Amino acid sequence: MWTKTPSYTMEINYFSQRNAPIRSNLFRSYSCNWYVTVYPKGNGVDTHMSMYLDVANPLSLSQGWWRNAKFRFVIVNQSNVARSKRLATSHTFNERKPNRGFKKALRLTKLQEERFLVNDKLKIEVYVDAYDIVGLLDTHVLPEKTHKTVCVNGFQVLDSQVKSADIIFETYPETALYIYPQDPQLKTAYINILLRIYETLYNNPLEKITETELSNVSKGLLDLTQAGFKLEWLREKLEKVSVERKKLSGYEAQALELGKQLKNLELMMCNLKAEIKLKAES
Repeated sequence: MWTKTPSYTMEINYFSQRNAPIRSNLFRSYSCNWYVTVYPKGNGVDTHMSMYLDVANPLSLSQGWWRNAKFRFVIVNQSNVARSKRLATSHTFNERKPNRGFKKALRLTKLQEERFLVNDKLKIEVYVDAYDIVGLLDTHVLPEKTHKTVCVNGFQVLDSQVKSADIIFETYPETALYIYPQDPQLKTAYINILLRIYETLYNNPLEKITETELSNVSKGLLDLTQAGFKLEWLREKLEKVSVERKKLSGYEAQALELGKQLKNLELMMCNLKAEIKLKAES
């Protein structure tokens, strides 16, 4: 019997525009760490999408490890759940065969024809049942999340970041279409950098943005660009904010100079009044 609750749910935005393999975040089931790899345009075939269940970090496990598991993928038909595509199998995962899946998971023409995609988003539920485990379990236990995370465009973000992430990927869908890192932790690190930059440039008051922050933003953009992110729109925003910040700094410098001059005048007036009073008393 399969559990009613998925071991993991994967949502992929702009699916029809994707070409490179997409790797999910790590998830834990039966004290084992796993991830899913999806090939939007097929793996060795060009008529179907392909998908696989992988053991996370197999080289870090004890020598001679293996685990029997049955697993099921449900490619959710979001227009008619009853027509969802269900794929189930079992496999002995080991050092030589750390993954298993389906080369012809779903014909690509059916994605649109049978309306699996809603707003170009694909949803996949993963169910894993490991019933024989030999060798030490994963030494790296995934930390329990203290904050709820949501998958947006293949990235795990905090609830508080969802609005900004949605704006980015809806307004600039090319942003993360061709990123190179597929490691879940690295992807999370990159999306956090992107969201911090977005927050700095779009939501922080101009007067609170320092030159150091702008320098850090520039370095962050370089790292993201090297990782494959398309961020011309964000670089243009940085240039605009930098110019506006310099103008504001000029105004602030003028205001500071005027303030000094005003204080000097006030001091001169005080000295003059004191001198007049002294002469009057004499």
